[in-house]
Amino acid sequence: MSRRRPATPAPADARFWGPADEEGPTPSPIRPTPDPGAVARSLGNPPLAVGAATARRHLEAVYEEAVRAATALAAANGLLDDSES
Repeated sequence: MSRRRPATPAPADARFWGPADEEGPTPSPIRPTPDPGAVARSLGNPPLAVGAATARRHLEAVYEEAVRAATALAAANGLLDDSES
């Protein structure tokens, strides 16, 4: 006599993201920001042990690099907004 196996639940990622065969909405085009550090600057000086100017300069470099990486990923996937505004 054969026993029926209980139904196995979907993997955690499938439960979270949904079935892989469903196609989601088309993402809107991405326009890179011209000023990556604007939000961080609006919060004031960073609370770091080094001088405020040094900390801001280093954090600004990190924000700019993050925007470059995100822009490259968007371009590689055809998601950059090419319109001039």
